[in-house]
Amino acid sequence: MHTLKDQLEDSSVPTFLFGCTPPREGTDSDKAQMSCTKFAARSAVLATDGFIVYDIQDEKGRTEMERPFPFRKTLDPSWYGSLFPTQSGKQTVIYKCVVESSLDNFRAWFEEACNRYKHNSFVLVGAPTSSRTYEGCTMKDAAAVISETEGATFGCVAIAERHTKKNNEHKNMMRKQNYGAEYFITQGIFTSGPIIRLIKDYGELCKELDVPCKKMILTFAPCGREKTLTFIKWLGMHVPEEVQARIFAAKTADLKEGERDLGPVRESCKILTEVFQEVLTGIVGCGVPIGINVESLSIFREEIDAAHSLFQTLQSQLLSSRGSPWAIKWYDVGKGGNAYSDIVIVEKERERKKRDLIVTALLAGVFGVVLGRSNLLKR
Repeated sequence: MHTLKDQLEDSSVPTFLFGCTPPREGTDSDKAQMSCTKFAARSAVLATDGFIVYDIQDEKGRTEMERPFPFRKTLDPSWYGSLFPTQSGKQTVIYKCVVESSLDNFRAWFEEACNRYKHNSFVLVGAPTSSRTYEGCTMKDAAAVISETEGATFGCVAIAERHTKKNNEHKNMMRKQNYGAEYFITQGIFTSGPIIRLIKDYGELCKELDVPCKKMILTFAPCGREKTLTFIKWLGMHVPEEVQARIFAAKTADLKEGERDLGPVRESCKILTEVFQEVLTGIVGCGVPIGINVESLSIFREEIDAAHSLFQTLQSQLLSSRGSPWAIKWYDVGKGGNAYSDIVIVEKERERKKRDLIVTALLAGVFGVVLGRSNLLKR
C-alpha cells in the first residue's frame, strides 16, 4: 500500500498538503470529532496527498511583537491527526516541537503516535529562538529516535527569512538532512526573492556535496483581514509593505449592504499565485523537488474559502510547470471504498521517446480525493 511517507520521500512527484490546527485543549472528544468531520468534508474537493496537523506553542522570546491572540494550548496533534484517516481516507503529517519535552517524554509520545495512532510522517520543530535555553531534547536526539524506527519518516521546517538574515539556512537544512530528514516544509511565503535564494543555495550545496536534494514543500496562507495579517507577521512570516498595501487597497465594486468585502482576501490569493509563479521560474534547473502546502490560519469563512481555492490554483500551477499534460479524474467509490487509492501516474513511450505524464486523482467516498502514487506503468 502506498503511504503518505512514500509520497513525501519520492522526489519524482510533487506533494500536496493542506494544513490545520487542532482544537483548543479541553475540547471534548465528540466536539473534536465534529471539527475533524467538518474540516474533512469541506476539503473533499481538494486533491491532497494528506493533511498537516500543527503543534501550536507559545513561542515566548521569539519576537518582541505583541501576540495578537492570547495563547491557548491545543489538543495533542497526534491524537487529533488520528481522526483524519477515518473521516477523509488520508493520512496526516504531525508537527512536534521537540524542545518542550525531555527525550524520554518525546520517545513515549512518538511510540504512541506510531503504535496507537498509526502515524508514519512527522515534522520536527526546534527552538523558536536561539536567545533562550531549553531543557527539552535536542533536534538531533529526536531525529535519532525516529530514524531508528522502521516505517517512520520525518522532515523539518525551512525558513527563508532566516536565510536572508544569517545566510546559513541551507546549511541548517543539510545538517538536519544528515540527521535523517527526508523533506522540508517552509514557513508561509509572501514574497519570492528569499525563498528562491534559499532553494538555489540548497540545491548548489547538495551538488557540491554530491547528495540528493530533498523535497521542499512551500507553504502559502491567504489573508483578508488586518488581524489575520498581524498574526501571520507574529508567526515570523515576512510580508513586504507593498504586499500589505496591495491586499488592503483591493475593494469589491457594488458591495451590498451588510456584505463582507472579499476584495482583500481575493487580492492576497492573486498575489500568492504570482509569487509562486516567480518561484517556479526562478528555480528552474536547481534540482530541488517541490510540493505545496496551503494553510488556513483563520476562523473566518472568506479566508477559509480562499484557502481552498488557492490550493487548487497553486496545484494547477505546479503540475503545469512540469511540462507534461495532466488531468484530475474523479471516481466516486462510495463510503465503503478503499480509502488509500493512489494517484496514477502513467508513463507512455511515444515516437522519439517523448513522455507524457497523466496525473489522475481518485476520489475516495464522499470525503475527498486521495493522492498517492502507483508504480510507473510503461507501455
